Amino acid sequence: MTDHFHVASLQNTLLSFEMRPIEMWMYPRSINFRLCVPAFLILATSLAGCATGHYTPLGEAGTTEIEQLKENVYRVEYRTSAFTSQGQLDYYLRRRCADLTLREGYDYFHLAGRSDVLGLSRRTAMTVTLYKGLKPVGVVDLYNAKHVLAETAAGTKTD
Repeated sequence: MTDHFHVASLQNTLLSFEMRPIEMWMYPRSINFRLCVPAFLILATSLAGCATGHYTPLGEAGTTEIEQLKENVYRVEYRTSAFTSQGQLDYYLRRRCADLTLREGYDYFHLAGRSDVLGLSRRTAMTVTLYKGLKPVGVVDLYNAKHVLAETAAGTKTD
């Protein structure tokens, strides 16, 4: 009788070892698995945010991003991911303003009235005054639109 009991006990032990990997795969109860799902979601969200860190051409800008206030005055907004640096955002904004200046037939632009918002995305809006012809005297921080775009093409940044 003891031999029969010993064989049955051995079969149950072997059966439980064979089932254990399958049970773990089908019914994950490990704390490590529970932590992996939120970590994966955070990683995926972070990578999706980084994917938007490139310049969007003026032609693709929405109507809420450029608003004409007067004949030569615009409100220009530029948005990027929250992971984009403020310096890079400023670079994109100057490029957008240079595109706008040339599209409207002007030569120079001046930036004023800055408004920054940082949340799930980074957003900067500025009032842009456009000038035509000779460079105006007495206007500080004036940008030549052609120079800004030439520096962009060359890979340098205007500060």
